[in-house]
Amino acid sequence: MRNLNEVLKISFSAFFADLGYQAAVVMFPLIFVFYLGAPMWLYGVAEAINYGLGSLMAFLGGLAGDRFGRRRMAVLGNAIIISVSLLGFARYWWQALLIFMVGWWFRNFRTPPRRAMMTEVTDPGERNEAFGILHALDIAGAALSITYTAILLFVKFPVEYLLLISAAPLVVSTLLIALVNAGHHANAGSASFMELRGLGRALWLIVVSTFFFGFSQYSFGFPVITTAEFTHEDYLAVVTYGVFLAASAVFGYVFGKSRVNEYTGLSYLGYLLGVFASLGFALLSPMGVTGIYPSAFLLGVAVAATETFEPTIVSKLAPEERMGMGMGLLSFGRSIGIFLANTIMGLLYQLHYSYAYYFAAASSFTAFLIVRLLLMRVVVGGGQLR
Repeated sequence: MRNLNEVLKISFSAFFADLGYQAAVVMFPLIFVFYLGAPMWLYGVAEAINYGLGSLMAFLGGLAGDRFGRRRMAVLGNAIIISVSLLGFARYWWQALLIFMVGWWFRNFRTPPRRAMMTEVTDPGERNEAFGILHALDIAGAALSITYTAILLFVKFPVEYLLLISAAPLVVSTLLIALVNAGHHANAGSASFMELRGLGRALWLIVVSTFFFGFSQYSFGFPVITTAEFTHEDYLAVVTYGVFLAASAVFGYVFGKSRVNEYTGLSYLGYLLGVFASLGFALLSPMGVTGIYPSAFLLGVAVAATETFEPTIVSKLAPEERMGMGMGLLSFGRSIGIFLANTIMGLLYQLHYSYAYYFAAASSFTAFLIVRLLLMRVVVGGGQLR
């Protein structure tokens, strides 16, 4: 890899970011529902706001990175994530929502410019491995975050100070992304409607498919809440997220090193495996952790595949000067699906937990069909899509 040092800077920036803010991600549903007493339907709405409107921030972050400089926008967004460290001091549900929302929106804002920076420092043939390394270190940081969160909850460490600890790795993350030798200059002006239309059928089909997969990429707060309901232990609920993240980290690296075709990997290892994971939550949760943890593991593998293969595909389809916009559209498609999913799942969960997961499984299967039945129709010589 010609710029391994730059790839590692970007990837370790992701590692330290997740080492920090993932503690807030896993604690938000517990604080919002169990500590502050909000109903499940309101939790669904809250996560729809976090993830759905965050989708617009991702798209804007991609555009802003292309226009004003990718590194500058990545640093700005990464620095504001630190607001989630104050989540433990919320005393009302609306305070918790506001604190988490700001940090999560700007986490989304910085993701497309960071991915575009990765394409600047790699050749097309290196990107599977580069995005695999990025995802593996990203999720490894998250897994460590969940580990210290579970341990501190087990020993009854105050939640306020547990989350305050997360500020330190977020500072390190921001410093690392500022040191990356990429994304210094603006690459393009404002995007036009014609440029959006001209991105190509294949890229738009990927965006549509990831929109439907977004329905199955519900906030992992739902499985966290399900675990808490069936086990009555907060730390076991946190460990569920840790199982998901550990599987995602390991398989993100494995998929990055593999020679699996991107479209095959995305459809079978990503979207189809997501179907079985959601069905597992629906059918096996009454068994407790013996049913929930394997389902979390499967969902982690599915997300690893999508996080590795989706950006790799987009990096080969989007024009270089609009790479930030291409990555922004990828996040936008996923997050719009997540916006609707969290709202619908919150309402369905209020009726019965299994209904929410059945809905997610059906949506993931729709995404699988789109990739297999639509994308394959526009394959041309050499397996390339245009």
